[in-house]
Amino acid sequence: MSVMDYQIDGLVAAPFTPMKDNGDLNLPLIEPYVDYLVLQGVLNTFVCGSTGEGASLSMAERKTLAEKWVSAGKGKLSNVIVHVGGCSLTDSQELARHAESIGAQAIASLPTCVFRPSTGKQVAEQLQIIGAAAPSLPLFYYHLPDMSKVNIMVEDLLDALETVKVPTFRGCKYTDYNMMDFGRCLVHSNGKYIMMYGRDEQGLCALVMGATSFVGSTFNYSGKVYNRMRAAYDKGDLEAARKEQCMSQALKRARVLTNGPGMDIGLNKYIMTMTSGLDFGPPRPPMQRRSEEELAKIKAKLQACGFFDSVK
Repeated sequence: MSVMDYQIDGLVAAPFTPMKDNGDLNLPLIEPYVDYLVLQGVLNTFVCGSTGEGASLSMAERKTLAEKWVSAGKGKLSNVIVHVGGCSLTDSQELARHAESIGAQAIASLPTCVFRPSTGKQVAEQLQIIGAAAPSLPLFYYHLPDMSKVNIMVEDLLDALETVKVPTFRGCKYTDYNMMDFGRCLVHSNGKYIMMYGRDEQGLCALVMGATSFVGSTFNYSGKVYNRMRAAYDKGDLEAARKEQCMSQALKRARVLTNGPGMDIGLNKYIMTMTSGLDFGPPRPPMQRRSEEELAKIKAKLQACGFFDSVK
């Protein structure tokens, strides 16, 4: 199959990285983790992204984690997409080559995070360098301007690719709220590119725009909610689809109505541990653990909005 024949549909979980209390990777947890995702109808993963604390892991840890996801997912998951972005393009090339060597289905990359590109053309030039290191793998751009601070219009990147050739470029993980830009990208080049939408709480909006694939952290424990939303939408039952999207939004609202910081990896891992029964451990610094008092407030709010019943 050629790179341009690559397709992905449905939910793509951005998995958490299980850790022991001392911060070491807890790799044996990934096999039951895969099984838990499959039970929810989530058959694709996006490994070592922001949810997976990729920026807090060493190169060796990122490689080991990617290897474990590929091996644990064999015969169970449809796609393991490995995020290879970081500060250094040289490191990204190395991670891309590694992902190709272990049998990952695709790779993705944020722009460099210290010396940042500022235009679509500059992003395209970075992707050209990374893509050349893994010529058999589809390559996705990871658009996350809230964290990357690279505030380009992705349509400009797609325009730049008409002259900056990246043969393996297949599309984008689009984690932003700019629905006009997202919609323009969906129809760019006669719908040539895969646009995976990355804001869980407004996935229904993306469905209306024409999206068919979605990447999110809450899919780890709410896959059934989003799959019901997609099924209702496909049947034309907008009332039922809106109900499921409202649960997603209630979940996000519950996560931020606490004292202190809003949504963070430590809190998300806690919710995952509660719903799955698997111990995902703490986040790695600089991400902070929540206090027991804060976690109790979150649990009460989730119970009040019906979250635990919705994910069964």
